[in-house]
Amino acid sequence: MTELLFSNLPPMRFSNKKTFSKCFKSLFETTDKVCIATGYISTEALTELKSIAEANQKNIILVIGMHFFEGMTKIQYQAANYLNNFLTQNNLGRVYITNTFKFHGKLYTFHNKEQIIAGIIGSSNLNSILDNHTNYETDILLDNRTIITEIDSFILSLIDKTCIPISDWKPESFVENNLLLEGHENVKHCSASEISQIISKTTDIVFEIPIKPYEMAPKSNTNAYFGKGRENKRGFVQPRHWYEVELIVPKEITDNPAYPKAGYPNTESIIIVYTDDNWKFDCKISGDFSKNFRSCDDLKILGKWIKGRLENYGSLKVGEPLTESVLKNYGRNYIKMMGTDDPKVWYLDFSPRGNE
Repeated sequence: MTELLFSNLPPMRFSNKKTFSKCFKSLFETTDKVCIATGYISTEALTELKSIAEANQKNIILVIGMHFFEGMTKIQYQAANYLNNFLTQNNLGRVYITNTFKFHGKLYTFHNKEQIIAGIIGSSNLNSILDNHTNYETDILLDNRTIITEIDSFILSLIDKTCIPISDWKPESFVENNLLLEGHENVKHCSASEISQIISKTTDIVFEIPIKPYEMAPKSNTNAYFGKGRENKRGFVQPRHWYEVELIVPKEITDNPAYPKAGYPNTESIIIVYTDDNWKFDCKISGDFSKNFRSCDDLKILGKWIKGRLENYGSLKVGEPLTESVLKNYGRNYIKMMGTDDPKVWYLDFSPRGNE
């Protein structure tokens, strides 16, 4: 069946059309191998692929087309090797990078018992497998045997003639910018002057929210990634996301009258947070004794902010537990939460110790 795939973003919503993300996951769930040639990758998409491959023993061949020439962040490079190491060690595939020319295509083929059953071609880079992808993409799903075989043959030829294994390449330098929250839905990058205005409104209300390491919470809090994934009726396991994070705030803090309570300041328990590195997003206070602190709508926002800081500093590597030694190396094991003259607005500081 040939079918057009559209993003489901307003005002161009099509209730009768599949999205790339849903189509990819449905095909990946029911097949045993996927071959991918994409222009760009993201840390989150790579860790998502690794988790699914590990939980369901899926075979993945991945070609990265643009980053050899345009660069990678250190975190992206670690994530690419994290996926590659798992695939090669378990005989489940390999990650390649083109070093001959910039490859900007987006090609996907899905296999079952060495038979190609479907292909996708269009505008969606690998990041489009994520539900929170905000670019509007258009693609086409194909099952014509001749065309999908040709797409698969092209990917194999691309690997043979233009690529090297990611394990054979190390960039001379890395792109310094942390792109994890850049362009993320429901996250705003603020100007320095806007943050300065928020700081000028802070009060003497200050809480130190502890970050529980792996030794205290090996499968929850900042280490939810290592918890049990969600298994559907067909036995397919959707693992927890690498950046999925929820803080559990101690009762001695939540009992303080000044700490925001579940149901306050409005029925949705929403507060607005500004951060020391110039981000703004909403967080939700919930649970018994108001103990749960999470980002609204998407738990990965708070996770990207916390884990991204640790990764950029060099304390945390993609896929490894967030331990006491990780926090010790970073120099801080808590988030400073400062009140302002508006009870709905808070300032969060998670800068390395000494940079406050």
